[in-house]
Amino acid sequence: MQSHKVLLDVEDEHFQLIAIYSSMEEYKMAFFLNKYLKLKLTRDRMDIDFMHNLFNAVYPLYSFKNPATYLKFELVANKFKGKPVKVLRSGSLFREEEVSPQEVYLVPEYNKVDYFLKLSEEATTNEFLRMINSIGQIPGVQAAHAIDVDNLKSKQNLIFE
Repeated sequence: MQSHKVLLDVEDEHFQLIAIYSSMEEYKMAFFLNKYLKLKLTRDRMDIDFMHNLFNAVYPLYSFKNPATYLKFELVANKFKGKPVKVLRSGSLFREEEVSPQEVYLVPEYNKVDYFLKLSEEATTNEFLRMINSIGQIPGVQAAHAIDVDNLKSKQNLIFE
């Protein structure tokens, strides 16, 4: 029997990334990004889901493709709070379990970041800096900055297709 191997070439995927620090809910963040950046982010039908060690984590995804500039914007949460069940001992009559809330991250090396705004096409430097400054003006956003995608270890986690 013949086997086929499909290789995902992450190097072909070029995008820009903005890290957003904010404790607001994702739908509010999408609303404010729409207002301040003149976008039309809407929630996708399918969220981003990853299987971590003990459970399946789901990250909400909002997207918008600007027909005038061909820029595609994707807002995704970086944190997921789940309640994994760990079996401590099952050798006796009753099974003991420990339930503890745990956070898992879409991009683990940036575990302090709450949201990522991904631009699928390269925006001009001035436009990109203007976006970062506008995001910083949103009430409830503590900080926003650009991330160097070339040095990102878990770049494949941000490819949503």
